Amino acid sequence: MAKAFKPPSTQRAYDVCVIGSHVGGLAAGALLARRGYRVLLVEHEAPGGSYEDGGYLLPSAPLLLPQLRSLPSAEAVLGELGLASDAARLLEPVSPTLQIVLPRHRLDLPREPAARAAELRREWPADGARLEAALAELQRQFDAAGPFLKAIPPLPPEGLRERWAMSRARRAAAAAPGAPPAILDQARPLEGLESHPLSRALLSFQRFLGHLDGDPAPLGLVRLLGGALRGTHRMAGGPEALRDLLRRRIVESRGDLAGGDAGPATARALELEGRRATAVRLAGSNDVCVARAFVVSIEAGHLLGLFPAGAPGRLRSLLEKVAPVRELLALNLVVRAEALPPPLGEALLIAPGADEPRGADGAVLAEVLPARRGTRKGAAEPVPGERVICAASFVPSGSGPDDLAREVARLRSSVADAVPFFERHLLHESAPALVGAPAFRAAHPLYRPQPVSALGVCGLPSRLPLKNLFCAGREVVPGLGLEGEFQAALQVVARVAGLLGSKGKRK
Repeated sequence: MAKAFKPPSTQRAYDVCVIGSHVGGLAAGALLARRGYRVLLVEHEAPGGSYEDGGYLLPSAPLLLPQLRSLPSAEAVLGELGLASDAARLLEPVSPTLQIVLPRHRLDLPREPAARAAELRREWPADGARLEAALAELQRQFDAAGPFLKAIPPLPPEGLRERWAMSRARRAAAAAPGAPPAILDQARPLEGLESHPLSRALLSFQRFLGHLDGDPAPLGLVRLLGGALRGTHRMAGGPEALRDLLRRRIVESRGDLAGGDAGPATARALELEGRRATAVRLAGSNDVCVARAFVVSIEAGHLLGLFPAGAPGRLRSLLEKVAPVRELLALNLVVRAEALPPPLGEALLIAPGADEPRGADGAVLAEVLPARRGTRKGAAEPVPGERVICAASFVPSGSGPDDLAREVARLRSSVADAVPFFERHLLHESAPALVGAPAFRAAHPLYRPQPVSALGVCGLPSRLPLKNLFCAGREVVPGLGLEGEFQAALQVVARVAGLLGSKGKRK
């Protein structure tokens, strides 16, 4: 992890202060520092990665990622920062891409089209050809949306000029060679198969990849599922590894990290003058950090808490609309390797049947990982012969201890259905929500879809109702998941440069 810088107890002035350590905020801070702005990072809160329990270093939730090279916004950010190769080395392919466990079916979805087609025809002889065609169309639509997102359209658009810019990007994508006639908000790759068990399973799976509750918008569906079908990956070192790459790049570009030996600093309050943010005060310190622009990458509810006298009315009403409605509840089971049957995949979706009253809410995503123990030096060492089954499902936001305990028991039962007799080899059991791990509620929230949203994937505007306050969190483009975070970062960087004036990129 990058070495923290501890500023003295005085007033420090910066061009940009980034509050929060979600990927979008770190990416925006790294790009701005790279382009010559003086940046301060106040990490403030942990967005969920791992925690320690029983001597093990355990994941807060399963994490499956697409190939970052297939996401135009991620490619643009990491390419400019010189981190594309470093990020690619962190990704480990999952084999198969996804294993789906249904009440009457069990199949692998490998990334190779021929192998996938064989699986579909084996499991559903009468529907195999139609399912194969639908998944091929899903990937075709994924490719068709690429040119639109590569243009970095303003999502959500603000004002007439930005709506024109988005319209131009849409027309350019539709005119690209080989583009299908229906893209973006009209794509229906699973049309006619909505009631099929595989379609229902995939619709529940996409919720683990993005941050929007409810039925997915066409663009979100094709980008999340289409990217996953190209191959899912896990990240060596967990999600913190990517954040640490971006954090280090801020330091290497002469940016500052607020904090000290005790850990990252936490923001205590944002100070305002009229319709501008002027400074941030740090918890447990007399430090006042003044900046010309502020980028926030924290949960909306936490941002509201940074205004001691109350947030301005318009800002408050905006932030209250994006409160999480569901949270990902995880259960970690440390088992001996012999507990895992040979056909078990590294990532599996345990999907409910059509008669399951909870519907998609009952789906469980499980990831099989090497067990790791922490060391005194802070590095995690794999434990030979031991594995972690990290299983998770969504629960209503704010669920109480009794509800969480019941959901943990249901997760355990679901794992037992997919991995019979694992209890004989169980070494340790841990649920972050029940052991007090602070990362639980921030690991993977789902937000309520906005009634009027551009392309059905947008949430908060990247420019908040203060002249110099911007948002690069996952609430900006929640329907695109990780791709949306990189998209938000690029938008914020452009807006900050427009406010402060361009300084040019550093060589």
